[in-house]
Amino acid sequence: MITTRWSIASFLAVLAFLGAGSTSADKGVGVTLGEIVVEERLAPGGSWELPRLGVLNTGDEAGAYEVTVSYAEDASGKRPPAGWFTFSPARFDLTAGDSRMVDVRLTLPTGADAGEYFAYLEAHPVTSAEGVSVSVAAATKVSFSVKDASWLAAQRTRVNRWIDDNQVLIGVALAAGVIFLLYTKRHLIPFEVRRK
Repeated sequence: MITTRWSIASFLAVLAFLGAGSTSADKGVGVTLGEIVVEERLAPGGSWELPRLGVLNTGDEAGAYEVTVSYAEDASGKRPPAGWFTFSPARFDLTAGDSRMVDVRLTLPTGADAGEYFAYLEAHPVTSAEGVSVSVAAATKVSFSVKDASWLAAQRTRVNRWIDDNQVLIGVALAAGVIFLLYTKRHLIPFEVRRK
């Protein structure tokens, strides 16, 4: 079970970062979720759809935005690698006051270590300016735990995930196999074996 805590407008975590570029007070960002907590212990090799993350342009100018994974320096628990998360879309344009829903998928490799994991799903404007700038970001905290699993259990989870993700392909392959068997049965050349 996955629980979420909802936020409003700029929501729970608007962070200021120093980076490269010029200062722009016209850009802003907010997210619709304050926290995602996955309550079930996840098995290595599995994949899960997390709640959709809404990203809002709270500024007064249009711009490009992206969603990435970030970490808190003082957070307890393990840091899940950014490669475990897939965002669709990961980068997009928003006009002032507009929002976009982003699909989030968490995929654990078969060799994922057991333990408690913690990260932020961070949305921020894309900047390409040089120099000193202050940019904004809004983040949703995500936490989950990974259970110990044998190699065989991880492979079974991986196969089950592949079957779930490819049901149409499997159905087409089975239908093609049935058609092939019916065709070959009808068009086989009959022959007899006789004694002399």
